[in-house]
Amino acid sequence: MTEKLTQYLEPLCNAHGVSGYEEEPRDLVQKWISPWMHSVRIDALGNLIAIRRTKRENAPLLLLDAHLDEVGLVISYIEPGGFLRFTTAGGWDERVLPAHAVTVKTVDGKKIRGVIGTPPPHILKPEDRTKPFSIEQLFIDVGARDAEEIRSLGIAVGDSAVPDYPFCHLTGDVVMGKALDDRAGCTVLIRVLEELFGPGREEGLQCHVAAVFSTFEEVGGRGAQVAAYDLNPQVALVLEGTIAGDTPGVAPARNPSSQGRGPALTLMDRTAHLPRRLVGFLQEIADDAEICHQLKTPTFGGTNAARIHMVRAGVPTGIISVPCRYIHGPHATLRLGDMANCVTLATNFVRRAHELL
Repeated sequence: MTEKLTQYLEPLCNAHGVSGYEEEPRDLVQKWISPWMHSVRIDALGNLIAIRRTKRENAPLLLLDAHLDEVGLVISYIEPGGFLRFTTAGGWDERVLPAHAVTVKTVDGKKIRGVIGTPPPHILKPEDRTKPFSIEQLFIDVGARDAEEIRSLGIAVGDSAVPDYPFCHLTGDVVMGKALDDRAGCTVLIRVLEELFGPGREEGLQCHVAAVFSTFEEVGGRGAQVAAYDLNPQVALVLEGTIAGDTPGVAPARNPSSQGRGPALTLMDRTAHLPRRLVGFLQEIADDAEICHQLKTPTFGGTNAARIHMVRAGVPTGIISVPCRYIHGPHATLRLGDMANCVTLATNFVRRAHELL
């Protein structure tokens, strides 16, 4: 299972996919899942929507969602001296941005490495050395002499940038990469589809399945809202990478989830209050399969469930998340064992989702 997971997770994490610029990870997913699904299409907001139909008459539709986009940067101004000013796309913690390596991607797909520059401490006033830099003080340096050289590289206002660090393995089953929020959820969804519909498998499900690899989650869940309205599902499940705060200095009451304790199930967060019956159903499925799991501590974070559960007349929606440390930063970590258990739990949910309806 872990080898299968990294087969998908590594290239997805290394893909460049800021909100609104999700083509690279979307192309990977489309290539992988198309052989397993009855139809695959891209909608007006760039969502990848894949359908697998059951033979059951009048079957309900189950929507499975994972978002393609990652938090990133967008070039907003080119300085005469060749430096790039930027704005953030998604919920960055500005304190962690200075001095990190980044890759800028041009409109024609060219990638240029650079670094987020700041004044060295030697030339700062003593009272400024302990203050965090604001976004207005930061810039990207790609080594250009002036704005003309920037233009010759093909860089323009509106290009996107992401941290420039490759996926890697740490100790044991721990891996590290950018964009685990939500390439972790995308990987779980891909593996669920492969388990159910991959080569040699022919699941007799009681629900039609719509897998949505959605866009724009980090800037308000716009893609998932449009897709859910279009598909009109009767039940939905969101697959995410969520906050793991099991690190020194974090009080237990403020820790949403912990690594090594399996899938995190959400009761409520700052954007959604999920049906207790559906959460209990996920717990029952986990108990039946002897899957270690945990409840995510309210009320931190938010997901596409915020948009999906209020579409049309309302959609009962659940959330299964992989605990990830340091999300919305240049590096994040997760345990492949937690992810594998998310795959098993989500797969079993798909097989039994009709019991809810």
